[in-house]
Amino acid sequence: MKGKPKLDYQRLKQINDALGIPLVTHGGSGLSDDQFHRLISNGVAKINCFTALSDVVAKKIRENIKSEAASSYMGLSNNINLAVATEVEQCMRLWGAAGRAAEVLARCCSWVSVEQIILCTIEGQSNEDSSALMNEGRKILSSIPGVRDVFSGEAVQGNAKYHYTWRIRLCHPLMIENYRNHPAYSTFINKFFRPATGKCINIDFQEVTTN
Repeated sequence: MKGKPKLDYQRLKQINDALGIPLVTHGGSGLSDDQFHRLISNGVAKINCFTALSDVVAKKIRENIKSEAASSYMGLSNNINLAVATEVEQCMRLWGAAGRAAEVLARCCSWVSVEQIILCTIEGQSNEDSSALMNEGRKILSSIPGVRDVFSGEAVQGNAKYHYTWRIRLCHPLMIENYRNHPAYSTFINKFFRPATGKCINIDFQEVTTN
């Protein structure tokens, strides 16, 4: 970026007051420390610094090229991770994020995995149609917020009571209600699942934790 960036702090404040949610700025290249501080004080909670980190990597590679260890890939990439870590630490301190782990832990709870297990038979469908149904279900369920992973599978044993399964992993027990009430879940159940399945089991499981 050429010249000093001009930021409309008043407009940012109005956006922050109207939305009341954490904001993000894309591209912090060329901003001064004071500009960063004013952005943060007006609701910016995430600052993308890809360009700055890329510049750090490029600088370190150029330094490595000049050294005797530059005859291999490992030589060219030597200590790049340390250079990036130093830049990230500096940014965290500059933006007021350093030393606040205890505050974060006090406000947040750890992810506790919850898995919904669906076991079913699919009736009146060819193998190709059944596979398409399984893939479509995985695609739909994966789009729901809070869903971390969706596995769809077919029984290895041909005489199994239930031939197909979906395993949906959620990030937290509190997401179960949101997940089941989401329009995408209703679409999956009403449009794809119920018309094609016979016998089925649908159970939510919570991870067992130990102290």
